[in-house]
Amino acid sequence: MDIESKKFLGQPKNFVSIFNALLFDGKQMLKPEYLKDENSELVMNVSSKHVDIIKRYEDGTYLDLFVIESQSYVDPSMVARVMEYESVARMRYIRQNFKKHIPMHTRLPMILTVVLYVGETKWNAAKRLSELEIIHPGFEDMFNEFKLNLIELNTNHKYNTGEKATQDFFDLLRMIYRKQILKEDLDREFNRDALYFAYVVTKNKELLNIYQESEKGDVKVCRALDEMFEESTNKGIQMGIKQGIEQGIERGVKNTQIKIAIKMLVRNDQTLEEISEIVGLDLDALRELKKSI
Repeated sequence: MDIESKKFLGQPKNFVSIFNALLFDGKQMLKPEYLKDENSELVMNVSSKHVDIIKRYEDGTYLDLFVIESQSYVDPSMVARVMEYESVARMRYIRQNFKKHIPMHTRLPMILTVVLYVGETKWNAAKRLSELEIIHPGFEDMFNEFKLNLIELNTNHKYNTGEKATQDFFDLLRMIYRKQILKEDLDREFNRDALYFAYVVTKNKELLNIYQESEKGDVKVCRALDEMFEESTNKGIQMGIKQGIEQGIERGVKNTQIKIAIKMLVRNDQTLEEISEIVGLDLDALRELKKSI
């Protein structure tokens, strides 16, 4: 995935759109024309520690070093890794630009790291250093906090990138992971490069088929995905009903309750508490049903 990640996210307009999404809600505050590829020893050293893409941003008044870390799995040590990347980059910059010491009042370039999490499972690792380290009572004021700038594409949060290609990629992943297509998106056309990168990330064969059957230009994908989701949902419901009824009979639960609960669980658009209130099954029963689907 690293090659395709660099190919897609490394494009200047796509690269800055990630930061515009996180920092400015899609407003085009950062401009792609101000990006520069960075091939210095500093970047080579940091990149060797698995940072995916590093570029410089320069508008004539300041110089920033941006880093995107694209993670396809939950890494418990990520917050510590990002701290290491940034520390290495700062020390390399100091050694390269100052022989003995930093002159008074010198300001270093800002280093901003974004972790783009494209995995399907929920990010359940530390997002702050304080969640990773033991902080003993009385030491709170001395502790130096560090937090991840994290974009999670499998959540309900809808990021606005301000750039069609990355927006299409973000939205495709949300659709695949949530198995849900909105009516207003059925005839929507998606960027072809975003479609292929979404396939690389999710390994969804339907996306690959659509990509291979299409030619140049934007591509309609939602109706095919909607049919695939519907078929998958129906299979899940039927399998869940069969297994759920067997379990329900043992617990004396009515088949109707089980069928309704399983349909709601498969569609995954309500919490267990909400389903429990609607169908009248307790949470333990719903958890068992969910495992069987």
